[in-house]
Amino acid sequence: MKHITSRKNDVVTRYRRLGADSLLRKSQGLYLCYGIKLLEEALRSGADIVSVLADHELSLPPLPQSAEVVTAPVDVVDSVAPGQNSQGVLFLIRMPKSLGFPPSKGRFFLLDRLQDPGNVGSILRTAEAFALSGVYLIDCCDPFSPKTARAGMGALFRVPVGFCRADDLAQLALPVYAANISPDSRPVGQIDFADCVVALGNEGSGLSSEILSLANAGLEIPMPGQAESLGVAAAAAVIGYHMRQEVM
Repeated sequence: MKHITSRKNDVVTRYRRLGADSLLRKSQGLYLCYGIKLLEEALRSGADIVSVLADHELSLPPLPQSAEVVTAPVDVVDSVAPGQNSQGVLFLIRMPKSLGFPPSKGRFFLLDRLQDPGNVGSILRTAEAFALSGVYLIDCCDPFSPKTARAGMGALFRVPVGFCRADDLAQLALPVYAANISPDSRPVGQIDFADCVVALGNEGSGLSSEILSLANAGLEIPMPGQAESLGVAAAAAVIGYHMRQEVM
């Protein structure tokens, strides 16, 4: 175990850069998480924890022997965390292997250009809650950013994540259902979700024309109230519930 005291220490600099730079995360295959509860989730899930930076007064759970453990005053630890509140611990995890494309079977979400880390993290939680096979992303915010990992509350350690382009969908043997309100959309309760991909669109502009043109059908959530639509994370939760109903 190593103890440091300076915010300019190389360890602190490394953590700070990995927290801020998605290209660096990708090149090093590492991403940053923070908070004791998330650390416990990572340990429970068997995630590959590479390094831990913790408040020297914090009692840590048993860590893998292979993990680097560095302690520091809490102000040094907090200087790295998004929002300046690390809850006493930050840690680096090795990225899992990307989910391959195209899938031959299973039930998946496809996220099209989502830019809010909170939405992406929440949808990962939904995918885990309803035992979906994975989540694909097209030009979304980085799913391995600290904010997304935090919003996912550990789902990122267990839900396979993959990347593709809109024109890749032409390779799919599985049907694609577009979550999109249109005259020919079908109510979500009438969709057969056995082996499929459900596409969810950008928070402001919805699904791209490329995805809409490749979709087998549109689906919508009937809403007897006055709201015109649901936010994408709420819509994913409703749709995810229906996707899982077929196999419960």
